[in-house]
Amino acid sequence: MVRALLVIAVLAGTAHAQRTMCKPGAKYHGAPIDLDLKDADIHDVYRLLADVGGVNIVVADTVQGKVTLRLKRVAWDLAACTIAAVHKLDVTVQDNVILVRKI
Repeated sequence: MVRALLVIAVLAGTAHAQRTMCKPGAKYHGAPIDLDLKDADIHDVYRLLADVGGVNIVVADTVQGKVTLRLKRVAWDLAACTIAAVHKLDVTVQDNVILVRKI
């Protein structure tokens, strides 16, 4: 629990600030995860990443699609950003909530 709160604090920055989570050169510190998914609904994948990371993630209804991936020992937040890059999504952090929406 403390680890999850630390991750949220690092991601959130200052209170009430909204910032992009997936910047070029960003450092990823999330718990490592192994994923092997084929044609998984993107909403379900982000729900899984929220559970692993112990964070709050809201995915907009406009985000649609499937994802196929095989990742070994990848930080959950890097996985979230990689999926966002492939699907051209914007991932921002506002307070303790990660928002995923179309660009």
